[in-house]
Amino acid sequence: MDQLDRQIGKIKQELVSVRKELHRIPEVGFQEYKTAAKVAEYLKNLGLEVQTGVAGTGVIALLRGRGEGPTTAIRACLDALAMDERSGVDYASEHEGVFHGCGHDGNMTFVLGAANILSQYKDQLKGNVKFIFQPAEEETGGAAAIIKAGGLKNPDVDAIVHLHNWPGIKEGVIAVKSGPVMTSSDLFQLEIIGTPGHGAWPHLAVDPVVVAADVISAFQNIISREIDPLKPAIITIGKIYGGTAVNIIPQTITLDGTVRTFDLEVRDFIQTRIEEVVKGVTQAARAKYKLTFNRIMPPVINDGQLAAKVSRSLSSSLGTDLVTDDFTPVMGCEEFSLFQQEVPGLFLYIGNDKEGGDVIPVHAPNYVFNDEILVTGVKALCKIVLDYQRD
Repeated sequence: MDQLDRQIGKIKQELVSVRKELHRIPEVGFQEYKTAAKVAEYLKNLGLEVQTGVAGTGVIALLRGRGEGPTTAIRACLDALAMDERSGVDYASEHEGVFHGCGHDGNMTFVLGAANILSQYKDQLKGNVKFIFQPAEEETGGAAAIIKAGGLKNPDVDAIVHLHNWPGIKEGVIAVKSGPVMTSSDLFQLEIIGTPGHGAWPHLAVDPVVVAADVISAFQNIISREIDPLKPAIITIGKIYGGTAVNIIPQTITLDGTVRTFDLEVRDFIQTRIEEVVKGVTQAARAKYKLTFNRIMPPVINDGQLAAKVSRSLSSSLGTDLVTDDFTPVMGCEEFSLFQQEVPGLFLYIGNDKEGGDVIPVHAPNYVFNDEILVTGVKALCKIVLDYQRD
């Protein structure tokens, strides 16, 4: 491992420079032209087989080993957030209204660094390594497009890994957690249809506003009284709109909401109960409804065998103080789950917080990626690949 440490140490400043360059040119999903070009150039300079324009703006590089063996994939995301930056760094976004507030600039640099180092181990690799830079993770669509374009084929990927910087974890510590680590994400739209009338004569109308209030309360009873409290789930109504004037009872009110859970059976149950509750409440109120329910993303569920193998590998290379399974799953969602539907996958978290500093969440306007974790992240990815192909 001393040799690996020395090799990574030699490119640390290069990686910091690359990360800052990527930070300056953030682009939203499926428009990551400058970002993709810079990533592709770096990979081509390493002598890798590079495909560009995959699924629109995606980049995939292949490192072929000398021997027969598995193909391991490492995934990164090209896109940034449509938000203004308030970080105060001297390398801030040059694109107004777009910002790497989730740290994808750092995630890409982890993978570029791993590609740099692993290309030096080409003769020792018993299999292949795919470096997948997908577009459009933030607004979704990129992972599905990569899969549809054959990104996990030719050669077929046997396992895929993603390393994401995360707040609330000590600097450089990597969380390796088996099982669910992020929730599913479903969206629904409910239109409640009443009978319009004057606010002064409500008995002559069917008020969809009142019906909507009853529906919202009933939804929360699904969570609090119908689901095992040890199986977390959320129903959130994020938008309510309708009506034209304060003294007019409208004909329709529309509710837009989201459902989050880790458990697949709970996910099915909530979808069924939402329909049943809406039907019952509206029927009792003499109203009607239109409901559309869309399953957007399955939960991120880490493969148990892969998690155990990676935990052993990182504990031996980084030390047990930098590896933990003490991580509380989060209610966010991530497109990595689509890759896990195809092959065994592992979503890893690495602590971004500086010692003694504030905990700043991802997607905050003042979020700053911690360059001190680059070396640890690159080393972790390299060790995962080398050990996976050795076993």
